[in-house]
Amino acid sequence: MAKVLSSQLVLDAAYRCFCRNGYRRTTVSDIVDEAQMSRPTVYKYAGSKEEAIVTVVRSRLEEARTAARAAADAAGTPEEKVLAVLTAKLEVAIRLWHDSPAHAAELLSAATAQAPDLVTGYTDHLAELLVAALSGVAPDTAEQAAAVLLTFTRGLEEDLRDADAVRRELRTGARMITLGALAGPASTPA
Repeated sequence: MAKVLSSQLVLDAAYRCFCRNGYRRTTVSDIVDEAQMSRPTVYKYAGSKEEAIVTVVRSRLEEARTAARAAADAAGTPEEKVLAVLTAKLEVAIRLWHDSPAHAAELLSAATAQAPDLVTGYTDHLAELLVAALSGVAPDTAEQAAAVLLTFTRGLEEDLRDADAVRRELRTGARMITLGALAGPASTPA
């Protein structure tokens, strides 16, 4: 059986505390108790509560980035690649909602506030994957379509009580937007 690193145990404990208590109500003492480690050990690996959430967000977004890249690489058509990337993004929010239905919105907000560069970098990476999926067949609309697709997916993340329904909405909406992008730029009336 593989030994789990102390740093991972502390970060997992921090995540559980954030999910259970919310970001605002979680304290370093909560993380110490949850990790069942000494305060100096928790400070060594997590630092302050603010540093802990940044580290947790970094870890989760690195996992999501890898999943999105792998999904895009495994998909065949541009439409399949787009859906694969957006599904990977949506699953991050679904997992958080599942882990913390009472605090998911607060945790997403705290992640954005405490780690804006990480969140922006992750979103930019997803946009690059989407543009790459579309640019070969729709170079004139790929960037615009990627922005619309990401905005659409963010909107779906607002209410994840019925994850299966949201997944269906993602498939339908992503297909509609992608087909529109593949059709080329719309002509403007004279």
